Amino acid sequence: MLEFPVREWIGSLLGGRRSADWPAAVEALRAGAAYLAQGSSYSYLRARSLLAGPRLFSDQDFGFALTICKWEGFGVAAQDLILILEADLRHLLPPDPQARARVLAALYREVLDSEPLPEHRAATGWADLIVEFDARLDVYLARPPLKPDAISIATALRLLQHAPIEDSVRKADQMMVVNNVAFRFIEYQAKLRRMLDLPAFAAQLSARMVPPG
Repeated sequence: MLEFPVREWIGSLLGGRRSADWPAAVEALRAGAAYLAQGSSYSYLRARSLLAGPRLFSDQDFGFALTICKWEGFGVAAQDLILILEADLRHLLPPDPQARARVLAALYREVLDSEPLPEHRAATGWADLIVEFDARLDVYLARPPLKPDAISIATALRLLQHAPIEDSVRKADQMMVVNNVAFRFIEYQAKLRRMLDLPAFAAQLSARMVPPG
């Protein structure tokens, strides 16, 4: 689907009550990952293709390749958004990185499950990306939190990896795409701060991270 809920988003900008529960966070992350993956891939490829854009975007093979690019970008953008959110909340969460990793891994799985499985992943599901994120959590949570522009490099590189372009173009455009994607993530971080009641959500995360009793 990869759709961004515009009506809900406009409501949050107009000053509606911020959400703090787990389902609201899952939806904000899902919508953000879809928005960032689709917006970044479309804007880059439209700029790169220039006058040939309308013809390329109507080509069936190009369209299928672009769909794969968007979905693969979605999978990594969701990882990056969770890491960015964790960096924002780190000072409010339990210090044990393993406890944080367990809950954030569950959050990632729910974000992925909130979208229908894309056609090109019908046989494998998201298993490889789940393993990938578990490994990233082990590294990121044991170190000081990073800023969005450092975290979002993963999404930029994944979009470039799957973009239907020549390898020589991919290499030449790397820094441009990295910078563009970083700007979009920084912008969405500010939106997340307006959409979610971060201290209240941190309290919910902490409760999940600390075993009862």
